[in-house]
Amino acid sequence: MAAGWTEPTCKKEGALKQSFSLYIPMRTAHCRQHTIHFDQKRSPIMRQLFVLATLLLAVLLSFKPAAAAAPLIVSGNPKAPPIVWEKTGKLVGVGPEAVTRILEKLQVPFILQPGGTWEQVQESVKNGSIDMLVSAYDNKERREYMEYSLPYLKSPVVIVVRKGECFACSAWNGLVGKKGAANTGESFGEEFDTYIRKELDVTYVSYPRAFEMLNQGTVDYLVMDLYPAIIYSKLLNAEDKIEFLDTPATVQYFHMTISKKSPYLRLMPKINAEIEKMKEEGLFKKLTKEQYKSWNKTFKERQRFFARSQTKAQQAQSNWDAGARDRGLDDMARFIERDVPYMSGSNTME
Repeated sequence: MAAGWTEPTCKKEGALKQSFSLYIPMRTAHCRQHTIHFDQKRSPIMRQLFVLATLLLAVLLSFKPAAAAAPLIVSGNPKAPPIVWEKTGKLVGVGPEAVTRILEKLQVPFILQPGGTWEQVQESVKNGSIDMLVSAYDNKERREYMEYSLPYLKSPVVIVVRKGECFACSAWNGLVGKKGAANTGESFGEEFDTYIRKELDVTYVSYPRAFEMLNQGTVDYLVMDLYPAIIYSKLLNAEDKIEFLDTPATVQYFHMTISKKSPYLRLMPKINAEIEKMKEEGLFKKLTKEQYKSWNKTFKERQRFFARSQTKAQQAQSNWDAGARDRGLDDMARFIERDVPYMSGSNTME
């Protein structure tokens, strides 16, 4: 029924009182429509208040709360311990721990999860289905689709050789005339990548194949980031068969990144501020040692578990007991704890 005049409802001093009725439909189907009456003879102020109240009610009934913002999706390289790796379906390591601390402090809802292989993860950042990476090296191609944070941890690029076969090499040209190997898809910075491509004989293969080629004498050296060199030498039981040249080839830095298609891109200044605080407190170096120890403990536990014979079990236990002084920690201290000039120039690893 539309708004209109109703039948007179009362008499006063012989005159009919008129009243105005308005129907307001309710939102739910089971509610009845209600009629609101007010006296036409009441003051204009009352009528105005009634209209305002009616409009407010209509607005409130039609209001729909805005949908909550989707959580920020965080991922990383599943095979890059101790910086980041996948363990029992979760990402752990220096990067995940640092990002978790930062986002929780900023009160940003997020989901930290594996995203497939490293190649698949990078593709997901390109298309925006992953918002943030816990760690990535900087290069021109990646900058087209990602925004980089300040660097938070240095990663020396080392030259790995067979034990007892070190050679003098204080500059990149010291590698000319020798055969080398590196991990498939690896980047060592635009400048060194270009030098390798134009001047050096380097074959790109998987980490296990690279160590196998070095052991067989097929190549003279490996070009590797320090952390994978430490980790894979343990995994492949080659730790006592290799050495690192004293001078790193170059140095790279780990950054957090955000996809340029992410609605969370605006967070980068706040993330950078938190990174600066953590660097001043020395937290990244501390986390690196802690996460390496965590990975190494898991590795040794698995090593003991798979030692089936009594002899192997005893040897594994001996290795476990000897872990008080770990070569991986020594190598990290050797390259990380002190400033080391590297081959590409006189700069030190800041």
